[in-house]
Amino acid sequence: MITIERVQTVEPQLIKRLVQLETEAFGIGGLNEWHLVPLIRHGRVYIARKNFEVIGLVQYMLDWQIPRRAYMFGVSVAKEVRGQGVGTKLIDKSLRELAGENIEEVELTVDPDNVVAVRVYEGKFGFVATDFRVDEYGAGEKRMAMTLSLTKFIGKDNVCE
Repeated sequence: MITIERVQTVEPQLIKRLVQLETEAFGIGGLNEWHLVPLIRHGRVYIARKNFEVIGLVQYMLDWQIPRRAYMFGVSVAKEVRGQGVGTKLIDKSLRELAGENIEEVELTVDPDNVVAVRVYEGKFGFVATDFRVDEYGAGEKRMAMTLSLTKFIGKDNVCE
């Protein structure tokens, strides 16, 4: 059984595991302790567990220009459970919790060549492409910005059922 929970305390072993998942997913672009601790303390970090082992995480921060908007910083899922719905369940539960905190919209960026991720964001959650950013993280690092109205999303049935 997979459980989803918000991380609210900084525990060294947990941080080590989260860094490991981030490195597996994003290499040098993954979050490290210096990023994760402030996100836990001042943003929102949710984790997925299976049999007590952490197998995924998603992080959010507030958008200072639009205070009712959160920015989904990243999603990482352990290699051995990718394609089994862990990321979908993690995102679904976290979006519903954010809506309960009066967040109205979520934005993310994704590599437009990551067809699987784009399909999940659009098809399962209802994210809409809103911008294309060239050189977002350096030369040649293109990203597609996508947004989701949580009001519309909350009206949908639970994505994971």
